[in-house]
Amino acid sequence: MKRVFAAIDATSDWSGKIVSWLIYSGIVMLVYEIVARHIFNAPTIWAHGTSQRIFAVYYLLAGAYVLLYKAHINMDLFYNRFPLRTKAIVDLITSVSFFAFIGVLLWHGSDFAWTSLSNLEPCHTPFRAPIYPAKLMVPLGALLILLQGLAKFSRDFITAITGRQCEY
Repeated sequence: MKRVFAAIDATSDWSGKIVSWLIYSGIVMLVYEIVARHIFNAPTIWAHGTSQRIFAVYYLLAGAYVLLYKAHINMDLFYNRFPLRTKAIVDLITSVSFFAFIGVLLWHGSDFAWTSLSNLEPCHTPFRAPIYPAKLMVPLGALLILLQGLAKFSRDFITAITGRQCEY
């Protein structure tokens, strides 16, 4: 079990660090578009849409990394006051919503991505860039966050049973 958790954590960490570099290319494209549009009065037909797809991929693939480092938004008003075992039990109860959401995202996202890929779907702008690579990231991101969520669920279960922080 320790190896499985380590592999999932390493995958989430690695994918998050790789994807984090996308932010810079998205920023460069937006700055280029702003300068071209407002200083040279020469807007592009590609920069805005391309930066949107880059930020979408960034958002979709960073979820597992964010879950690994417990950086999602939490309602900490009461939760932080709970003992460790109670936190784990609350996390197990709320994981039902998490798994339902991720299940729907994986199921419908896969259908969404497959339809886009099978049609080699372009964006609906004059640039007509392919949009299916970004749509393929929906099920991939959902799968990554599902794996990290399963590792978290297992750790919470161990903590709820033992009353001690799971060490792996």
